[in-house]
Amino acid sequence: MKFIIICMVIMLMLSGCSSEQDPFLLPVNYTGEAFMKVYTDKSENEYRVNIISRDGNYSIRTESEKEAWNYAYLSGGRCILTNDKFPESSVTIENFKLTDSLIYDFDFEKFNLAENLSEELVYWDGIYKHVLNFSKETRLPETIFIYKNDKLVKAIKYEKLNVEE
Repeated sequence: MKFIIICMVIMLMLSGCSSEQDPFLLPVNYTGEAFMKVYTDKSENEYRVNIISRDGNYSIRTESEKEAWNYAYLSGGRCILTNDKFPESSVTIENFKLTDSLIYDFDFEKFNLAENLSEELVYWDGIYKHVLNFSKETRLPETIFIYKNDKLVKAIKYEKLNVEE
C-alpha cells in the first residue's frame, strides 16, 4: 500500500512540474526585426529595424522612407557606419557616442532578471522608464515602450525574434 501511495505522490509531483509554463526568455544572442516609432513634440518618425546581437556586438540596420543606414557596433565603442546611397563609403568611428543610446534601447541586459520573469519588466535609469512586455505565445520579448516624464518617446515592436545559441 505504501508503494502505491509513494507512486501516486511522485506522479502528482511530476505532472505538476510538467504543467508549468516555460519561463519568459531574455535572449543575449539573437536576430530580429522590429518596427520602431520615435515621438517628439513636433513629429513622429517610423523606422524598420533589423538587429543582430552576438556576445555584446550589435549590427543594426534602420530604414525610413527616405534612407537606410547600417551600423555595426563593436566592443570598445567602435562603429562602422554605411548608408545605402553610398555603400562603398563606409566609415569607422572610434568612441562613437550614439552607440550607447541606440544599442541601449534594444539591449535586454538592462532589465533586472528575477528568478521568474513576469509578463512585464520595468527598468528606470533615472531619466527614462523602459517597459518590456513578453509574448505569451513565444515567451520572447514583444514590445519595449520608453517614457520620459510619463510621456511615450519610443515604441519598439518586435515582429521577429530568433534566439541563437
